[in-house]
Amino acid sequence: MLTENDVVDAVCGYLRSNGYIISQKLSTTAKGIDIIASHQKHPGRLLIEAKGATSSRVGSASYGSSFVDDQVFDRVAKGFYAAARMYTEGQKNGDKIGLAFPNTEPFRKYLDRIKGAINILRITIYLVEDVPQRTVTTL
Repeated sequence: MLTENDVVDAVCGYLRSNGYIISQKLSTTAKGIDIIASHQKHPGRLLIEAKGATSSRVGSASYGSSFVDDQVFDRVAKGFYAAARMYTEGQKNGDKIGLAFPNTEPFRKYLDRIKGAINILRITIYLVEDVPQRTVTTL
């Protein structure tokens, strides 16, 4: 089960393997944009908000358990709000926006429901598989 930190680590690895330089990588204890990356062939920065499928805080009620449907909805909704805010603030600089989530049916269900808005804002979705070697796919 992927925590937000797992998702951030996997996406940063994916971006590095595709020529990006990571200038900011936050853990769940820090506030702000989870991942900021740049690529010499692309103008602007890549700003990514990440969410996990379980709590990363030892001792919390959700630690080690999958988030229930309402919690997944909350993660997708808050992630989309953060992406829309980053889009609004970063569009003048040529920044690109991304969201990163575990590749699970509950997350895909809520992402499918807002696919039109995601496409209009040109938000890249990074989906992380929870397998022995984590893989990242984009939508």
